[in-house]
Amino acid sequence: MSEQSNQPSHVPNERDPLIGSRYIKGPISQYIHYISKFLKKLQFIKIFTIALIIGTFFTLHGSEKPEGYVIYNANIYTVDEKNPKIEAFTVLDGKFVDVGTRLDLLQKWTNLKPVDLQGRTVIPGLIDAHAHLMHLGDALTSVNLIGAKSTEEVIQRIHEYIKTHPDKNEWITGWGWDQTLWPSKSFPTSNDLDIDPILSQYAISLVRIDGHALWVNGRILDILVKDKIPLEIDGGEIVKDKETGQLTGIFVDNAMKLIYQISPQPTDQQLSANLKAAIYEMHSHGLTGIHDAGVLPKLLKFYKNTILSNPQDFNIRNYAMVECDDNIYCGDQIEKIEGLGDGRLTIRSAKMFMDGALGSWGAALLEPYSDDPTKQGLLISDPALFPPVISRWMDDDFQVNTHCIGDKANHLIINAYGKCFKDYILSKQNGKNITEEELIKEVKKLGESVRFRIEHAQILTLDDIKRVGELNIIPSMQPTHATSDMKYAEQRLGSERIKGAYAWRSFIDAGVKAFPLSSDFPIESVNPFLGFYAAITRKWTNGDSV
Repeated sequence: MSEQSNQPSHVPNERDPLIGSRYIKGPISQYIHYISKFLKKLQFIKIFTIALIIGTFFTLHGSEKPEGYVIYNANIYTVDEKNPKIEAFTVLDGKFVDVGTRLDLLQKWTNLKPVDLQGRTVIPGLIDAHAHLMHLGDALTSVNLIGAKSTEEVIQRIHEYIKTHPDKNEWITGWGWDQTLWPSKSFPTSNDLDIDPILSQYAISLVRIDGHALWVNGRILDILVKDKIPLEIDGGEIVKDKETGQLTGIFVDNAMKLIYQISPQPTDQQLSANLKAAIYEMHSHGLTGIHDAGVLPKLLKFYKNTILSNPQDFNIRNYAMVECDDNIYCGDQIEKIEGLGDGRLTIRSAKMFMDGALGSWGAALLEPYSDDPTKQGLLISDPALFPPVISRWMDDDFQVNTHCIGDKANHLIINAYGKCFKDYILSKQNGKNITEEELIKEVKKLGESVRFRIEHAQILTLDDIKRVGELNIIPSMQPTHATSDMKYAEQRLGSERIKGAYAWRSFIDAGVKAFPLSSDFPIESVNPFLGFYAAITRKWTNGDSV
């Protein structure tokens, strides 16, 4: 999600640039320099991944795909320290089989189709380390609300969608509204939609840009009232008017389930269409792999069935994280999979959720929000639930990855991971005494082995950043979150708490060894180069940060 130049001020932790040649050596530093230099000048750059080039060439030329081809006359990065840049390569039966000079390969592989890229840049397909494949498909096939500057613009976009989708009957969904872009900066209400006589004919459900809040119209509220909704819901908020107590049409985090329970469920045909749309979008930006951050068991079955029946419809590498309802353990429903369909699907990790998101005041904080002292965020589940569930996933040899935005959520999950590590080490001693020093050493080794992650690791105390390094926990972070949030993050957190927000350099200084970066699409743009740009510059794409 691109930001505009007229946004308020503060760049959190400007002392914490993520990437620099001091830390990244070899061909990657050359590539980072290349991207940084040209993004600043051109705003975008035409970079073709190998997968994208091959597909585009044969689509444009209308040819049947040959058994192989020779790619030449290109600026080719291999990410191989011994051979970082090459002039040409050969693909045979879908595999890379040879690299070398243009002349050598064209003479050697005379029976294959030559492809002249006319000096374009080629890089290996990229992997997004935290994203949501089917949410992207949903977003691409519903009303696009990203960047809308007012409720009036939201209504206008819904009208345009209705005109171009006459097959839509009663229920309309949308994705991407963000009240922080609007003059009021406050949550919208059902009345904002109901004032339009055309929209009142539909049930309308719109997801906030962070995926942690729903905005619905009066027609949906009428259905809910008949079902007698609860006064409160654990781990969520049913937003009500402070004066009248009436429902406003906003449902945050766990309260969103009330809407999803009455929403029409997608058919297999709709799921297939969403999947194709999402994968096409990934490929168009050079992405060939994804860490799919939260997939319910029924969707995992859909993935598997698609790969077994129509593998051509699943041409990505998906490292899927199992998501269980209410953070409970559901490993007994899950088949552990390693590289199904020539590497298309791997299932050996679990996704848990500790809190909500900063933009919807759902990130769980140790102290109240600076811009709304009545709020302190939301814990999705009882923190006491986490250690026993995490331990069961450990016994299954599953990686555990937990969504944590606020400093309270991060503090709690570090405690939970640390407890699980210690309990595991102690359970293996068979009565043997172990010193505290030995225990700390073994815990650190175990942390490096199991590679548990904190998804987002967005706001932490400075002490907890150190603990992440000490336990060898992996912070999985999104550079574009820092640039998207910087227009309001300090307002939410205050000048002191912001020092532990988006603190990438601080994590490196704390000894963090692995640093998977990602977009969290569709919350942010699918384009991975926007993440490179944000990580390097901490600026919006127009070059501004204030």
